[in-house]
Amino acid sequence: MDASNKTAVFDKMFFPKKPNYEYTAEFFHSKATEEQRKIGTYNTGDNIERNVTISNYLAKKQLEKTTKKLNVKRKEYQEKRKYVLDQWEDLKKKEEGLRQNFIRFNQFVKENQEKKERAANKIVEQNALKKERQKRMDDLLEKCDQITKVKAQMDKNINRYRIYEKFLMTVVDYEPSVQSVGDLLKRYEALIGARKELNDIQQRDLNKLEKAKTNLNHTINVYLHKIETIKNKVQALQERYEKAIINCQNWEKLHKHIKTETTETLLDIVAIKESCRRIYLEICKRKKITPLYVDEIEKQLMVIKQAIGEYEIINSRVKEAHEKELRASIEATASNTE
Repeated sequence: MDASNKTAVFDKMFFPKKPNYEYTAEFFHSKATEEQRKIGTYNTGDNIERNVTISNYLAKKQLEKTTKKLNVKRKEYQEKRKYVLDQWEDLKKKEEGLRQNFIRFNQFVKENQEKKERAANKIVEQNALKKERQKRMDDLLEKCDQITKVKAQMDKNINRYRIYEKFLMTVVDYEPSVQSVGDLLKRYEALIGARKELNDIQQRDLNKLEKAKTNLNHTINVYLHKIETIKNKVQALQERYEKAIINCQNWEKLHKHIKTETTETLLDIVAIKESCRRIYLEICKRKKITPLYVDEIEKQLMVIKQAIGEYEIINSRVKEAHEKELRASIEATASNTE
């Protein structure tokens, strides 16, 4: 079978494009009608009874025919499969070639883009360089114009100062000690140099004097500051001395006052002790008890306090009795009046 026949056979093949789940109904329908589609072995000869041997022979003949057809179909299928595999390999090679072509094309496009960018950058750089060169040329032309103007001004000044040159030549002619205008100018420059040197010396001396004056003022300020500091310290010490004298007088007065108060307090204490002793002895005398604490002031005070408490109780009772008598007398007077 040649390639054209294979292509024609391959083109007649139908490959479904729907998803597999849409073919389940057809599959189940074919299973249901499988019994109806079975074709029985009909008798193509005369109507005679065949035995098992004839049936086997006919079945073998049918099997041989079917096997031959199946082998032919298998051979055709193998040839078609080989043709399809060859086409598949060819397609894979073409796909790989197309992929490589795409890669090369992308690389070519990328390189072309890079070349365009480099060319654009180069054009920009060239334009910038051109502008810079044009600017330099404009600057040079402007400087050239300025130099031309300066030259014209210098020529004008030279023409204006030429009278001085004539005057210098006249001086050289009339002065025998001067040989040329150059000597005269040298003398003038020497005088200018001497004057400049004298000015420098004078300026240097003035700077030294100014520096000495500054140092002297600084020293005076330093010593004035020190004197002011010492003066402030002396004044502070004087104030402290005066405060110390005042504090000393106050402390002396306070000491004298404390001494006086202490003496008075001691005298009061002695008088109080003597009074307590006399009161204690009087209490003991009235109570007709023997005084045991003649020299112990605290115990004497306790005895005096106890006696005072007793006297207060007695006094309160006397007051109550007096009040009762007074009320009784008032009641009696009132009853007599009635």
